[in-house]
Amino acid sequence: MSNITSRRRRTRRSFAPIVAAVLATAGAATAVGAVGVTPAAAATMTSSDTMTIEAFRETVKPWDSISIPSLACPSGTWLKDQDLSPGRGVPRGVEVTGDSGWIGTTITAVDHEYVTVDGVGGAKLQYRPTTGTTNERGVSTATNWDAFSSHELVINLHCTTDIHTASQSAR
Repeated sequence: MSNITSRRRRTRRSFAPIVAAVLATAGAATAVGAVGVTPAAAATMTSSDTMTIEAFRETVKPWDSISIPSLACPSGTWLKDQDLSPGRGVPRGVEVTGDSGWIGTTITAVDHEYVTVDGVGGAKLQYRPTTGTTNERGVSTATNWDAFSSHELVINLHCTTDIHTASQSAR
């Protein structure tokens, strides 16, 4: 009698198709949710040349990551050159508020325009003020790191009509 037992080799299961399906479903849900998101029209004047605009608001589910749409100041205004969200990876003039202590927010790309103004003695001064953010390049996402609760993300833009206090894009 032999003590050798013949065991059939176990086959490995691949979870790649399941993971791909889950990610595709999550991406589709995010895209559908983003279609209905429109920048809020409410603007608050904080001084004669500065206004605050609530540009984005969304409740982010536990462990969910969302794409932030492109956000822009109204025509003729630019993001203010002020760090309004210290410790967050967002451009100057962008304020992250709401119940966002659990939400990591990163926006790395901005839009800008070239503006030429008359300086002292008739000299032309060239500016490149930031007009808003873009999600077409770079990263523009928010992730709720709370595993149990949804949290609200609110993004405000602080816009100015004063070119001298506008955030300048790197040349």
